[in-house]
Amino acid sequence: MKSYAVVFVIGALLVVAGLAMVNRSRTPGGDDRAATSATQPETERYAMSVGRPVELTQGEVQQVTTLAPSVDPSRIRPEEVGKIRAILHSQGNDANKRGRLERLLN
Repeated sequence: MKSYAVVFVIGALLVVAGLAMVNRSRTPGGDDRAATSATQPETERYAMSVGRPVELTQGEVQQVTTLAPSVDPSRIRPEEVGKIRAILHSQGNDANKRGRLERLLN
C-alpha cells in the first residue's frame, strides 16, 4: 500500500512540474520577443492621439539636430512627427537614420 502512495505522489509531482514548465513556456518574459518580429521588417509607428498631435520631446529634437544638423526642428510639421519618431527609434546606424531624416524633411 505504501508503494502505491509513493508512486502516486511522485506521479503527481511530475504532473505539477510538467504543467508549470508548459505554463512558463507560454508566458512571454521581459526580454523575449515574438517570433514574428524577427521575420517581419520594422514598420513605422505613429502616435495615436485624438485632438492635438503629440510633439517631439526635447530628447528627440536633440537627436534630430545631432543626426541632421541641416534640419531646422522648428519647421517640423505635426503630420511628420510620427514618421520622425519612427526613424529615431528604429534599429540601424546613425548614417542610415540621418539619410532617412534628411529625405523626409528636405
